Amino acid sequence: MATARAVAASMRLTCALSTLAILATILFTLLLLIAGALQLRVPTGYVVVDCAPPPPSDAAAAAFLDSLLPLLAALPAAAAPTGFASLQSSGGAFTRGVCLGGSALKECLACLAAAAKNLTGCGASRRAGVWRGEGCFMGYADGNASSPHEDVFRDVVSFGEDVFPAVISFDDGKPPSNPKCFDTRALVALAQSLAGRGAANSSGARVVTDAAALSSNATGKTTVTLRAQCARDRAAAADCARCLGGSGREVRACAWGLDGEHERVADVLGYNCFLRIETSVPTGWPMPVAKYMSEYSPSPS
Repeated sequence: MATARAVAASMRLTCALSTLAILATILFTLLLLIAGALQLRVPTGYVVVDCAPPPPSDAAAAAFLDSLLPLLAALPAAAAPTGFASLQSSGGAFTRGVCLGGSALKECLACLAAAAKNLTGCGASRRAGVWRGEGCFMGYADGNASSPHEDVFRDVVSFGEDVFPAVISFDDGKPPSNPKCFDTRALVALAQSLAGRGAANSSGARVVTDAAALSSNATGKTTVTLRAQCARDRAAAADCARCLGGSGREVRACAWGLDGEHERVADVLGYNCFLRIETSVPTGWPMPVAKYMSEYSPSPS
């Protein structure tokens, strides 16, 4: 009798464990599906066009456009070999093209050719600029001097993707936030240093550092890469450094996730300089979702 009861108890325990295993498998599968659905999928391509308002009365608009269009067509081939070129016409049109440091000739050429098409949509504007996510800028004007608007213009386009799936918090049902931030002063200083590394007088500059050099609270292994190119017809090294420093100050310091688990990119767009900040993590990741959840999910009370 005792043996029969022991066998029955053992069978019940085995069934219970099997049921728990099945439930655990189902729960884990659901968590994978939920986490996968929450992964960020932000497009990396963009086109930003800035068209100055056309003059209220411009009798010479047609003549200006006639002198501008050949410059826009010729500029990509002129700028691609070195990452920068400026052209001017006898009709008073000026154009300049910039490719972000490190761009291959073919990529630079294709980017600027597309940018030239974007600028034809500015109509009778006497000044305009376009920036593309492939890493180039093209602008035109009716004078070679930079306008006050062009000096201060900045736009920041950021994008990225979580390396790990986001995990739902058991507290409020939202993905957990990550407060890791850059030290803005250190970021600005590094951006300014690119002027002396070639951004002001070559086909661009690039610097790679560890996130710990730019943030006192960085954890994990995150690499930060800065790439820059200044418009060489307007910017001496000091002017280039000033422009890149201003761009660095425009970058949102926080929400970068400097923890070895996230990757982000931010392009800071300006008429006289182009700055890209990119974070990356080691290859071979991510670690298993179960481990990630056990480390970053709140402990049950």
